[in-house]
Amino acid sequence: MKILKTLVAVSLLATAAISQASLFSFDTNPATGGSLGSQIDTVSSTFNSTTQNFTWDVGFASDPTPIDGFWLVVNNGDNPKSSNVNELAIIYGDLQTGIASTYVYNGQNNANSINSPGILLQTDTFAVTSNSFSLDIDATTINAWSGANSANYTGISYDAGVGVWFHVASGSNFGYTNGDITSFSFGQQGWWDAANLVTDELSLNSVSAPSSLAMLGFSLFGLVLLRRKFS
Repeated sequence: MKILKTLVAVSLLATAAISQASLFSFDTNPATGGSLGSQIDTVSSTFNSTTQNFTWDVGFASDPTPIDGFWLVVNNGDNPKSSNVNELAIIYGDLQTGIASTYVYNGQNNANSINSPGILLQTDTFAVTSNSFSLDIDATTINAWSGANSANYTGISYDAGVGVWFHVASGSNFGYTNGDITSFSFGQQGWWDAANLVTDELSLNSVSAPSSLAMLGFSLFGLVLLRRKFS
């Protein structure tokens, strides 16, 4: 019976390792500004708190759209453009090449994070059509960055609330050296700023480690053998 109690305890521990994760999302027709703001027709996004997968899908009002570049910062509260240095990450999107480059954000109301602090975190490719684009990236490495003044760093993430600083541009010119953006200029621009936007939350079951499932299977197998022995 002592062995039986031990196996039951192990089974409970393994089951407890199965925890709740959340998928946060929103879908909106944003209120925008700037000369190109009206081009931003729809925005939808998701963030998985366990896998760190981040998506950002935008539909434009005209086809073809004049938009050929963007930058984006998100957080879980106030407008991100008033954040502290090295607190968030900023994504630069080149619609002409389908390349997204993510840097540490300097917390300023400009697109100069490629120069200061100039810390490239990750590059990704994304899908572009004549009137939309769809960004889908694994932000695990981005969100794990640790450097100077990074105690409050959250990277690219949000939860029950989201703050957004999203700029689109036309006449964009990106210069690259070994994947690093060395220059970025643009003509007209438009934007969408949001603070404390409420998201939808979907609870997901997640297992903290593969070994938890293995432990659970082993324990249940042991219980079956003991049951046969004592029956």
